Amino acid sequence: MNGTIRVPAVRAVVLHEGRFLLAQHHNHLPDTVGKWGLPGGRIESFDADLIAALRRELHEEFAMTADIVGFVAVYTYRCRAHQVFLARPHSVEFTVKADEILGTAWLTLPEVTEWHEKGRLHTGFELPAIRASLARYGKLVRG
Repeated sequence: MNGTIRVPAVRAVVLHEGRFLLAQHHNHLPDTVGKWGLPGGRIESFDADLIAALRRELHEEFAMTADIVGFVAVYTYRCRAHQVFLARPHSVEFTVKADEILGTAWLTLPEVTEWHEKGRLHTGFELPAIRASLARYGKLVRG
């Protein structure tokens, strides 16, 4: 990369019954093929705001609707800022868009930690984002 800032993205830590949704996106970079990450994608010029962008991405990838609990943090990966939010799906009966998503997995925090340690996660900020979402909103999502 030449230091150019790329179009920012939105990502969701999707939490349901103590498990976190990870997705395997179609990816053509040799070092990230087969790796797992948080759902989401690039912000488009027509998105009204970050929440609208995240809702659109969740709907595009999974036909999912969700409550957006709140903002978690910003992480940078490959010169792109990723705005991360905590989301709670209205239903886990969703349809995966096969041309964007190769697979999904619902993992507990210890399982995400294990995948992180084994290098199975795409960006490296998945586990920190999940931990940050629990630190910030843990009482809200447990209660």
